Amino acid sequence: MNSLSDKKIDQLVSAYGEEYTPDVEQGLQKLHARLGMEQKETTVRQLPRRRWLSVAAAILLLCSAAYFLFPGQETVVYANSGESPMEVKLADGTVAVLQSGTTLSHDPAYNEVDRRIQLDGQAFLQVQKDKSRPFFVASTATELRVTGTAFNLRIAGEELEVEVSEGSVELTRENEKLAVTANQCGLSRKGKTLQLMEAPNLNRHAWRTGKMVFEDASLAEVLEAMRTNFGFSVKGNKGCDFPVSGSFSTDNPVAILETIAKLGGGELETSGSSGQAFRLMGICQ
Repeated sequence: MNSLSDKKIDQLVSAYGEEYTPDVEQGLQKLHARLGMEQKETTVRQLPRRRWLSVAAAILLLCSAAYFLFPGQETVVYANSGESPMEVKLADGTVAVLQSGTTLSHDPAYNEVDRRIQLDGQAFLQVQKDKSRPFFVASTATELRVTGTAFNLRIAGEELEVEVSEGSVELTRENEKLAVTANQCGLSRKGKTLQLMEAPNLNRHAWRTGKMVFEDASLAEVLEAMRTNFGFSVKGNKGCDFPVSGSFSTDNPVAILETIAKLGGGELETSGSSGQAFRLMGICQ
């Protein structure tokens, strides 16, 4: 959100005359659009002028603090715009650790009747046990249900991936159901059946735990772990594969790719200017 100049602020403040009534709903719609958020259908009531100015100032401060509570809206939003993981403790005691760029949202009535959140990005959740009120996470087509457990969850568009470290979760999509227990990973992708995979080393937690462990893993498996943890796109020779074993620190994830390239007899090159795209050159030759 861009800062306003002192001159612009003076112009805006002077517009708030005694007979001026701000269009609150229109203002909130614009703010939602700038934040790139999907606005829910809401009922917005007008606030007294001084109170609205206070709320507007509070929103500006909360934007910097990566927390948003829109007056009259149905959504509370936690957005991690920093580089480090951000911890959020929800009203029921559930703890969520948000990866950089991740947004978690819920209804202000969360924990009063049920426990339901939305997630865009990746997070580790330690869900407080409560069998009478299951904990739900919904994506576009898939719903995740738990009563009390710990897991890493990544939601990107219509792709949902959950890796469980403690307890169990259940994925539901249309007529499909999939139980995912400790040291397993469940994957939901558009147009494909729900998939269950073994995850003995919990490598999808690596962005938070700081380590990856591979035991005769395929090159494709390693590159997929780099994609899901760090958003890396890595290309190489099609059909090239070799086993990878070892324990790696994720303090410098690019160094992991450089090591993988050397194992294949090649080298790593950066592709593009994003810092997220790479090529494995000279491998399997």
